Amino acid sequence: MPVNEAQSALADRVRALLSDEADLTEKAMFGSRAFLLDDRIAVAVFSAPALLVRVDAEDAASLALEPGASPAVMGPQRREMGPGWLLIDSDHLTSDEQLLFWVDAARDFQRRR
Repeated sequence: MPVNEAQSALADRVRALLSDEADLTEKAMFGSRAFLLDDRIAVAVFSAPALLVRVDAEDAASLALEPGASPAVMGPQRREMGPGWLLIDSDHLTSDEQLLFWVDAARDFQRRR
C-alpha cells in the first residue's frame, strides 16, 4: 500500500520523537509504518492518517476519553483490538505537544513491560 503525504509527514514526526530510542525499529506492517521498541509495536501510523498507540490496559479507558481517541478496531467486522490499543485521529495530532502526549504514553507502557 503506497504511503500518502499526510501519513509520511506524521511518520516523520513520530520518528523524530523516537529517534533517541536505542531499541527503535521501524517496519511496514498492515498498511502502516510501525515503530517498535524492543521488538514490540509502540505506535503505528496509518494512511488516514491516524495513530495507533499501545498503552497500559489500566490507563486505556481514561485515555480513550481524550479528544480524538477511540478503542482501536480491525478488519471489516471492526473488532476491537483489545485493551490497551487506541486509535488517535490525526486532527488531534496537529501540535507537537498533542503527538508527544501519545508517543510518551506508548513509550511509558513499553518501558514498564
